[in-house]
Amino acid sequence: MSDQPVRILHHISDMNRGEAQSFIMNVYRHLDRSKIQFDFVVHTHNPSDYDEEIRAFGGRIFILQRPRAGWMGYIYELKSTIQQHGPFHALHNHTYEASVLTLLTSKLYGIDIRIAHYHSTSDFTYSSSTTKISRWLKRNMIRRIATSWVSSSITISQALFGYQWVKDKRGRMVRNGIDVGRFASRLQKPMTLREQLHIPPNEPIIGHIGRFSAAKNHTFLIEIFEELLYRVPNARLILVGDGALRPQILALIEQKGIQNRVHLLGLRDDISELLQEFDVMVLPSFKDGLPMVLIEAQAAGVPCVVSDVFPEEADLRAGFFAFVCLKQDIAVWVQWLMRALRSDPVPVDERIRAIRLAGYDIKEVALELEDVYAFQ
Repeated sequence: MSDQPVRILHHISDMNRGEAQSFIMNVYRHLDRSKIQFDFVVHTHNPSDYDEEIRAFGGRIFILQRPRAGWMGYIYELKSTIQQHGPFHALHNHTYEASVLTLLTSKLYGIDIRIAHYHSTSDFTYSSSTTKISRWLKRNMIRRIATSWVSSSITISQALFGYQWVKDKRGRMVRNGIDVGRFASRLQKPMTLREQLHIPPNEPIIGHIGRFSAAKNHTFLIEIFEELLYRVPNARLILVGDGALRPQILALIEQKGIQNRVHLLGLRDDISELLQEFDVMVLPSFKDGLPMVLIEAQAAGVPCVVSDVFPEEADLRAGFFAFVCLKQDIAVWVQWLMRALRSDPVPVDERIRAIRLAGYDIKEVALELEDVYAFQ
């Protein structure tokens, strides 16, 4: 028997920070890399956020053309990668658009374990009947070719696989795990966020972490915060993230004259530290799945006020958590924010217990994924 680790080939668009990418790297950091190694097929020549860490762990990165640039060329490049750089113990696919091509090619060229893994419901939303038909065909082909169907939430499983997910032994639930200790225990830094931004201890911080996109509903968030300032004039709003709508939201903030109360921090890699300084997390999204940042916020003991588009399973019973309908008046959202600000903190051990019971401890998640790779 070889003493070399088995290699898993992950297929994903890039390895910049994102929901799926963060999950992969969290697992990569916690699995036994003497037994299992990760390699990556990506579709960008630009350096990605996690490239250096991947290579430091012993992973390899293969750059292929995008499937939409020509499916024959994509199949040829993927075949060549499998033949020249294999053998690969498993193909772990994280994209929806190229799922069928990727899974089928890996089956034809000798990869016996083929995992279809989905982290968001956004791929499964459609409007036209033509698209509905094509998506139906694609889902059925994925079901036939993949040896495991993996999703990070019940909502995603039902959206993609329906009732079959429950009945078929190939259906697996692997939560987007987090390093519970990093979020549940307060970390000491040379300078805290409040010190960096000159925010006094008595001024409550309302936080939001997410891409500046229409789905995240930043405009409504600004309106909620403007109304909150009538009740809590010394409140601050922290916006973490970037995106195409950032200039538009900045202009709205300036138009309302509240720029001295709002801080746009851009992309950050210190989310665990930031969360420990938030007094409330607000996510008024139009549509969303179950983002890792919501799990992280609950682990950090941050009260959460979110729109009712989030699934019920988003509430891990780890502290104050409120679902609010987007049709409700802004004043109702402000009332829930006030309740959140007055809520009692939850002891660390209770939060950790709730996160682990819900299946989000990355150490357990890494073991579950090892089982997916080995058990067929």
